[in-house]
Amino acid sequence: MIRGEYMETMRVKPGPQELQAQVMAAGQCTACGMCAGLCPYIRFAGDRVRIVYSCGLEDGNCYRSCPRTPHDLQDLDVQVFGAPREDHLLGTHRDIYYARAARAVRPAAAQYGGVTTALINFAFEQGLIDGALLVGGSLEQPLPRLATTPAGVNNCAGSKYLAVPSLANMLTARRTGLTRPAVVGRPCQVTAVRRLQGLENNHQAAPGPAPNLVIGLFCFWALEAAFSAFLTSRTRSRVTKMDITPAEVIVDTTGGPLSLSLDEVRPFIKPACHTCFDPTAELADVAVGSTEAIPGWNTLVVRSARGEELVQEARTARVLEIKPYGAERLPLLREAAWRKKKRVLEALAGRPEPYLRLPVDYQLAIAGEEVMRDEYYARSS
Repeated sequence: MIRGEYMETMRVKPGPQELQAQVMAAGQCTACGMCAGLCPYIRFAGDRVRIVYSCGLEDGNCYRSCPRTPHDLQDLDVQVFGAPREDHLLGTHRDIYYARAARAVRPAAAQYGGVTTALINFAFEQGLIDGALLVGGSLEQPLPRLATTPAGVNNCAGSKYLAVPSLANMLTARRTGLTRPAVVGRPCQVTAVRRLQGLENNHQAAPGPAPNLVIGLFCFWALEAAFSAFLTSRTRSRVTKMDITPAEVIVDTTGGPLSLSLDEVRPFIKPACHTCFDPTAELADVAVGSTEAIPGWNTLVVRSARGEELVQEARTARVLEIKPYGAERLPLLREAAWRKKKRVLEALAGRPEPYLRLPVDYQLAIAGEEVMRDEYYARSS
């Protein structure tokens, strides 16, 4: 929605009632877990989050920090990075690399290059963090985890691909006295963390264990908990690893590999994912994804000054290997992000109150990218 056209139709102080009506009941909950991490009256089961008891408040930070309640993307850019973005497809970033953890610090269960696990453990060693909100458990039944040691981090290595409300452990982090936790999460979870930090900066929320490091994961969609039952129906063997490629879903099991078509998997995509504007965790300190080209390596997007400092220190300490991102891959990454954003803008266009407020220049940049892309392919043909 274009800035200036937004009509405020909600109550002045929206809270849990509006969260229930506009997000949970509307199928727009991403299962980030932030509301459950702030309020003891909000609980989760699997990827379902519910208000189990009315707190009686007419307004609440459960609503204000939700990634699916109205917010202005440019305001978040300025809050996190100090200025509006210049790159409207990949968000603010200082550099993009291929990266992998050094073999000595790479857990066997790590996904691709093991960059996320290596960075979190290195942050522990450097005293930057005193805990980490992660996703652990099995691939069939992933669960929120609060790791306070490198061993706990290693137990959570590997992508799970199901939507897990790991931010629900914000409440646990507060109760256990953590002051510098890290968050590893999907783009929607990164947005929730940044929204909460904005409330705290403006004294609209009680100071809590402010995340000292935010690592975002590339995510074009996440799967509902029902996928676990489907997976169990397809194999009786224990699942050891899963990878989603542009062509198929590859599941490694103790009984051998299993290939699933994307058509089999798509029915399990969470509905909220179809209106997610951010596939590359644009508000994180660093964002990590696959390369889809080089086995054993990750794509690493360095966004903030804190993220840049951590990556360079990890490189100097030989915890991380990095090399320039392939010039031939960058247009493909940009096009994937553009296609996702374009679909979302089209999906939100007909809604009276879309959650995302975008300035005119943000929207025109996406439209302009289409024109430039068409001109590029015309010249290449």
